[in-house]
Amino acid sequence: MVEFFQSYIALSFYHVLTHNAAMERNIVLICIPIFLLIGIYYLFKKNNTVDPSNTPSSNATNFIGFAKGVMVSAFNMIAIPYYLFIGGYLNSADYISLKAKFIAAFAFGVVVGSFMVFILYAKLGQVIKKKSERLSQYASKILGLIFIAIAISQAFRYYW
Repeated sequence: MVEFFQSYIALSFYHVLTHNAAMERNIVLICIPIFLLIGIYYLFKKNNTVDPSNTPSSNATNFIGFAKGVMVSAFNMIAIPYYLFIGGYLNSADYISLKAKFIAAFAFGVVVGSFMVFILYAKLGQVIKKKSERLSQYASKILGLIFIAIAISQAFRYYW
C-alpha cells in the first residue's frame, strides 16, 4: 500500500530528484535516525514467550500488526532512491515511459509484487516458528542489528 505512493512519487519526480543532490542527501539524512531508533527498539525489545493456543486472534490485534507494518514501511525513505534507480534504469533502457499512466501501472506492479513477497515471508515465518522456537528469541535482536546496520551505512553514505 505504502509502496504504491513511494514508487509513484519516485518516478513522478524522477527528473527533480536526480538533478537535485541536496534533496537526495536530505532523504538519506532523514533515514539515519529513523532506522537507528527502530534498530535500537528491536535490539532491546523483550521477547515474551506466549502460548499460541491461549492467544486470542481478534480483528483489533490484526489491525495493530497491520498498522505497525504500514508505519515501518512509511518511514522507509530508502525506497524512494531505490525506485529512482530502478525507474531510471528502466527508462534509459526504454522499458518504461515516465508518463502518469505507465508510472501508475509500475506502482501497481510494485504493490502486487510486494504483497506476494510479504505473503511468502509470512508463510516462511510460520514454518520457521514451528520448527524452531529458540530462533524466535533472537529474531528481534537480528532485526535490530539489521536496522542499525542500515542506519550506519546511510550515515557513511551521507558524511563520506
